[in-house]
Amino acid sequence: MKRNWVLYLLALGVFVMATAEIVVSGILGMIAQDMNISIGMAGQLVTVYALVIAIGSPILMALTSRFERKNLLLLSYTVFIAANLIGYFSPNFAVLVAARVVQAACASVFTIVALTVGSSLAEPGRQGSAIGTIMMGGGTALAVGVPLGTLIGEYWGWRFVFLFILILAAIPTIGLAAAVPRQENKESVSITSQLSVLRDRRLISGFLITFFMVTGYQLMFTYIAPFLQQTAGLSTAQISAALFTCGIFAVIGSRTGGYGSDRWGIYLTLLASLLLHAAALTVLPLMATTFAGALIILALWIGSATMTIPVQQYYLISLAPESSGLSLGMNNSIFQLGMAVGAGAGGWAVNQTSVLNLGWFGAVIVLLGLIAAFYSFSLNKQPAMKVE
Repeated sequence: MKRNWVLYLLALGVFVMATAEIVVSGILGMIAQDMNISIGMAGQLVTVYALVIAIGSPILMALTSRFERKNLLLLSYTVFIAANLIGYFSPNFAVLVAARVVQAACASVFTIVALTVGSSLAEPGRQGSAIGTIMMGGGTALAVGVPLGTLIGEYWGWRFVFLFILILAAIPTIGLAAAVPRQENKESVSITSQLSVLRDRRLISGFLITFFMVTGYQLMFTYIAPFLQQTAGLSTAQISAALFTCGIFAVIGSRTGGYGSDRWGIYLTLLASLLLHAAALTVLPLMATTFAGALIILALWIGSATMTIPVQQYYLISLAPESSGLSLGMNNSIFQLGMAVGAGAGGWAVNQTSVLNLGWFGAVIVLLGLIAAFYSFSLNKQPAMKVE
């Protein structure tokens, strides 16, 4: 029971940090108007967050490798709370950007440590479910945190969104301090030694799975609102309802991916999720011509996409358990890179062809992730590179 309690506390922490990352997209206009800057300039708050995670995750995990895991978890969480307070009181855009940098750095460390701690606390054969439980926090942020945060910004101003996140973050603090057991880090402390795991072709191909999956997903998701307007003629209210559905199935998909990796194995669950993802993107332009059809295919698409995430995390941990923090840090970086590339590629595709073709382009990219998975699994009989 205590282990489950810890997992749900960690999931709540991930929920808070995922909300902080993506809620800003809904209040960019408010920030731009209040600080007298352009929307494009305000949008850099999203870019900065992604870049800090992409570049900083492996570096931060290497630099903090000597820290006891519980202390590192609580330290990153406490500083994250302080960063939200800075965001609330920020007198200008530069200070707000600095607050976002600190937020992102803390979020990258907390999420990775939460996954490694949660996996280590799970009973044998239940690690995938534990990771799936923690990653439900991200899906819940899409379903609940972002709409609620945007609503708060609409009625009370964008600064209160930072206050809202701060209050949410404070709720599990005592529980985390009391329930998470102390856990010494077993990974190598040398940065050079830790980076040597990247000589393992299984890890590199594993990271490619993440990159292609996220790129294919983000290529479509970035432009989902104009896509639904063109294919089904949906109103803003209907698009909001569709995105809420996406959030619900993101939670279901995360839970299913964790359960499936324990019940059916990493291999079958990962391949099934990638195949379903590609298939959903392929038929998305054909099915999303009505509101009902859009809801059905979005549920399948988002559910299969988020199903991949926990099983992929578990797969990387299984490949290099002695350096799981570094592996997850690099994977987090690849994830953010895939989001950036997907959004950029989607913009190019829209300009060259039409938003209606994005599903097919995304499906092709996800299938490249499937090929990377086949290659990675084909190397499983080969011994992993040892960290010296």
